[in-house]
Amino acid sequence: MPVGAGDTLLNADALSDLALALVCGAVAVAHWRARPALAQASALFFVAASFGVLRFSGIAFALGPHRFFSLLAACAAFPLLAVAVRWPDDDIAKRANAAARFVLLFGAIGLAFHMTGFALWRDILPVVSVLVIAFAAIRTKNAHGIFGALLFIASLVVAALGQASAFSFGAFNATQAMHYLMAAGFALLAWPPGIKHAH
Repeated sequence: MPVGAGDTLLNADALSDLALALVCGAVAVAHWRARPALAQASALFFVAASFGVLRFSGIAFALGPHRFFSLLAACAAFPLLAVAVRWPDDDIAKRANAAARFVLLFGAIGLAFHMTGFALWRDILPVVSVLVIAFAAIRTKNAHGIFGALLFIASLVVAALGQASAFSFGAFNATQAMHYLMAAGFALLAWPPGIKHAH
């Protein structure tokens, strides 16, 4: 999640991360038993966004955890979300233990790439994951999934533009726009009955 300016309690950046945290937390709770991969991916984003609320509120200790869990969300939660949507009958999507192992594996790979200086890895995986989600939604003609995928794509575009320049999206800066777009994307992807299996 890009760095945003702000050092007052619950400023605009913090509020946008709070919205993302609330949506992701609700998705995780609602789908914890039935769709563990979706729930665990959402939970990782919930943790990252929660530390983001603290960070953007000017609480210094939250900077490190926010960066770490944002990296974990990019490298592990996005791919897990793609598996949950594209292959809902796979063991990784249906079994909590398998989903957790997936997170550990992809998280470790992501951290390894990050430590070697290959920073693009954390950008590549979300893009590929969102394209997989979009493909699954289009194949199954699931309107909620298609719009959710489009919102995720928009959030990644906004994040990339925000890193390159002082980009704004209407009344929101890049950080805020990314958070709200992702929150809306999660809400649509998790909307019952969800994306059907893409054969």
